[in-house]
Amino acid sequence: MRVPSVTSLLFAAVLSIAAGTAHAQIETEHAFLLVAKQGMLDSNFAQTVVLLVRPDEGGPVGVILNRPSTMELRSLYPGRAEVANRSDLLFLGGPLQPDALLFAFRSPREPSRGMLVAEDIYISGFSEVLAELLKHPENSGQQRFFLGFAGWAEGQLEDEIAQGGWYVLRFDARAVFDMNPLTMYQELLKRATAPRIEAARVYLAGIASP
Repeated sequence: MRVPSVTSLLFAAVLSIAAGTAHAQIETEHAFLLVAKQGMLDSNFAQTVVLLVRPDEGGPVGVILNRPSTMELRSLYPGRAEVANRSDLLFLGGPLQPDALLFAFRSPREPSRGMLVAEDIYISGFSEVLAELLKHPENSGQQRFFLGFAGWAEGQLEDEIAQGGWYVLRFDARAVFDMNPLTMYQELLKRATAPRIEAARVYLAGIASP
């Protein structure tokens, strides 16, 4: 009988821990981050980090955080004085409705129309909310603008995770507003994989000890 090697045991343990952690989080968290695994075949999501929110009804929706475009917000509103002096980049938020503008932002007050992400962070796509945001250019560092979004039918994302398409991380507001989008994927990929490898080593050390 062929005895499995330590390497194969480690690999199996990594997969087991990763899948268990992903499912546990996705069942309990309102907002979370998806990090595409390196073998992601869907070009829409290859090497992406996605902010996902579970609404009260329907499947999860969100935006890709690490695909900045070369377009600026003011290019969408050439005659609008509130954006004339702003240089906010537009991010490519996902393959659904690529002409739709969505925005993630911090606000001490709940907006008139929008979706809570966590604490004081919201996502919206309504013009009256945008108008209010643009009154406060001093808060531009806590605002991100996206063209398009991502979405999954109920149960679809769970299937993709089970099939090995995604890592799931707890929500981190720094990914939305502070991390460099050009290095974010590698940073969060390292975060997603390193703890699982270490946990697998601890597990193997435990079962190998007399």
